[in-house]
Amino acid sequence: MSEAERKQKKHMIDIETEHLGDRNKLILQLMWPALCENILATLVSMADTIMVSALGTGAINAVGLCTQPRFIVFSAFMALGTGTTALVARAKGAGNREEANHALVQSLLLALGIVLLACFAMLLWYQPLIRFIAGANIAEETVQDAFAYFRVQIYGFPLLGLTFIMNAALRGAGNTRAAFYSNSASNIVNVIMNYLLIQGHFGFPALGVEGASIATVIGQTVAFCFCLYLLLSGKQYVSLKDKPSLKPDGHMIRRVSRIGTPALLEQVIMRVGMMVFTLIVTSLGDVSYATHNIAMNIQSMSFTTGMSFGIAATTLTGQTLGRKRPDLSRWYVRQAIRMSYVASFIVAFIMFFFGGAITSIYSKEAQVLALATVVLRIIAVANPLSNTRFVYNSALRGAGDARFTAIITFAGIVVVRPLVAVILVYLLKMDLIGVWIALVSDALVCYGLAKWRWSTGKWAEIRV
Repeated sequence: MSEAERKQKKHMIDIETEHLGDRNKLILQLMWPALCENILATLVSMADTIMVSALGTGAINAVGLCTQPRFIVFSAFMALGTGTTALVARAKGAGNREEANHALVQSLLLALGIVLLACFAMLLWYQPLIRFIAGANIAEETVQDAFAYFRVQIYGFPLLGLTFIMNAALRGAGNTRAAFYSNSASNIVNVIMNYLLIQGHFGFPALGVEGASIATVIGQTVAFCFCLYLLLSGKQYVSLKDKPSLKPDGHMIRRVSRIGTPALLEQVIMRVGMMVFTLIVTSLGDVSYATHNIAMNIQSMSFTTGMSFGIAATTLTGQTLGRKRPDLSRWYVRQAIRMSYVASFIVAFIMFFFGGAITSIYSKEAQVLALATVVLRIIAVANPLSNTRFVYNSALRGAGDARFTAIITFAGIVVVRPLVAVILVYLLKMDLIGVWIALVSDALVCYGLAKWRWSTGKWAEIRV
């Protein structure tokens, strides 16, 4: 046996036996801050909905109408964040700190340009967009409240976009705690300001739905300041302390865009599909739409485990590929999948048996409670697979395979979801239950496609 063969054999043995406990610990170290961040963000979102629900069903629906327009703008941040995380992770894996910092700066410049264009576009078109989503079955008062809520959100987009990119870079460098701390501070401020501004306390004006939006923007500003402080401190792997060049670099921007453009396409497909899908839900009336918004809010909590293990998978896949170790990428993702399954089964159990009690926090209306309980059981049955798809998708993005995740999203949201929804809602008259069976069908198809793509190993051959 040659020396090269002996080294290769020892290398493969190391993969199977060396420091397995440390590797599992690393997954959990990256996952737990993301989990805490996602849980806190979801709890705050739930608190937002509960606080707004005190104003009535119309207020819940007003905030719900703004969800998809907001996420259209967020899609640009998410896409850039995907490219930033992948490039920073690769650079760190290769030990190239200068390249990691350069990727951060160029992503911030790109984000600033995009978000300013997005704000201008939304100022012109947010009203017809919200009216389109509302359709003919939502009260005019609710639509006007949605206008007031979204108008404030637009002015918070620039800081939100820059914060998203800074957190993405920090995650790529392995610091998932930074996003947890910044978003925790943001969410706590958000809740406090909600209390002060929605109904008016301690002398603050009662601004209703608009007050909830102002509170969100104030919280986002806190997160931006926190992230900027971290990057200027010089204590992170990525840093803005040394006065980096602000000159646009076409080569680096193309590298970010190579991953970010398919990710952007994926997000746009998702958001446009969600907007069209929302039209189906709003056509069912106020009670169904309010129940749908509550169920979506609760479902987001069920996804926190999968999304958190997904963040760990993104970082570890990028870093191990930067070290030219796709074998380690496979090992880390396999372990993250196993952990995600366990956590998802626990969440599914809670949702299936205690869904009614959770819903009662939002609403005491008998129709809403009965309908939401059934919906949450549908979500619970599919949760282990639909939740774990986030890990596969995140790992593919960490490898730079954002193009295929866009294909997965297209198949689920543009093909499967509307087709199943039209059949179940309009032909079989299953109303909101049919809507949620369609949502679950989409998630299961996406899970199957993402799992298959990962098993092919083609993601390991992608250059970023």
